[in-house]
Amino acid sequence: MKDEPQNSLSAPAVEVADLVVIRNGTTILDRVSCRLDPGRYTAILGPNGCGKTTFARCLLGQMFATGGTVRVLGETLGLTDIRKLRKRIGIVNPTTDAGGLHVMGAVVDADLSATEAVITGFFATVGLYDKYTDEQEQRARQLLSLVGLSHRMDHRFGLLSTGEQRRALIARALVHVPELLILDEPTAGLDLAGREQVLATIEQVLSQPSAPAVLMITHHVEELSPKTDRVMLMRDGRFVAAGPPDQIITPEKLSEAFGCKVCVDRVHGRYWLQVLPEAWGDLVKPESRKDKGK
Repeated sequence: MKDEPQNSLSAPAVEVADLVVIRNGTTILDRVSCRLDPGRYTAILGPNGCGKTTFARCLLGQMFATGGTVRVLGETLGLTDIRKLRKRIGIVNPTTDAGGLHVMGAVVDADLSATEAVITGFFATVGLYDKYTDEQEQRARQLLSLVGLSHRMDHRFGLLSTGEQRRALIARALVHVPELLILDEPTAGLDLAGREQVLATIEQVLSQPSAPAVLMITHHVEELSPKTDRVMLMRDGRFVAAGPPDQIITPEKLSEAFGCKVCVDRVHGRYWLQVLPEAWGDLVKPESRKDKGK
């Protein structure tokens, strides 16, 4: 994989070398190497099951590597206090059910108010178990206003729409002014308006002074911000291409990565992908005899 030249004068937000993850005999990540620069918006683009979320979990220390090294914000995972490091990272993913995996920035108690849900980000907890300060409450309310939820501050989190919950979780991820913000398919399951509200919220974050390094993980090119600096294309546990969006988001590269013929348009700074009906025949071909015999 060829990559664009990097600025050697700035310390990377993330530096991964030859990362391998093997589980139950299956290789999920296969000698992955990359660098994410501070203050930049980087996207990982690839089909479902290619290893995108596993890569994010490795950055958070939620999944141990089989081989290779991972450095995040100057700290080497395995040689640092992961609890302290996580307080420098914001994470948003589609999981909002408090009965699921306890991931910082991903789950909160549905009975909390929206403001209280954001405040839990200060403690990296699902519920509120510690007394919070007036300053923390004020910060939470400021962030809810930033993401367009000033009218929902006192509503119960569980009664917010899915899109509103996702935006509240973005606010939660920002309470510590993170140096790295990981957005793992933040619009999954949302309708059109909900998706665009979340994307507009992310754009608000990117427009703030001293914006964090942002890692957007998605399989939809239309979700990428016009501010995207770099795209890393993943398939079968490897980065197969990386570089500026106009060099990576091409019909040839995306067709190979997603396994179907596509065309790409760029309108008002955003990319739009289409699969033509003539490609459908290739996507529903009968299974091979070998597959049928299994």
